Amino acid sequence: MKKRTKAFLTGVVLAALVLACFAKTPTLSGKMVAYDLLSHAAKDGSFVANKEIIILETPSQKTKYVKVVFVGYGTTQLDRKYFDGTLPLTVKALRDRACDEKYPKTVSQYSLNQASGIYLLTDAFKSSPLPRIKNLACYDAIEKK
Repeated sequence: MKKRTKAFLTGVVLAALVLACFAKTPTLSGKMVAYDLLSHAAKDGSFVANKEIIILETPSQKTKYVKVVFVGYGTTQLDRKYFDGTLPLTVKALRDRACDEKYPKTVSQYSLNQASGIYLLTDAFKSSPLPRIKNLACYDAIEKK
């Protein structure tokens, strides 16, 4: 390759990397509506990553409900105070289209014969069940406040 072509390609790659580093990470904020009880209860204190999967109600008109996945090596990925659905949660998250869900199922009481992937409503939302959600956009949490 010519020196000029190498220099141009190197400049393009560096510019792309710099732009990616300064890209703004989306911030989601809202109240926790529901959570996956099985992933919440089945946490192991070993070297295996644990998950916490929640549905967050956002004030956005475009996407009212979003799925947020927290991953960590401890047994607590999310503070217990958010699980009643009254306190707002703010989280920086990246969009992950691989874990989007169509028609997620929520219940107000969990029974032993229900399969995984069913979300238990928080106390604040048990009296007013959610409307049917057609598509639940998924985000991977990277930082919570």
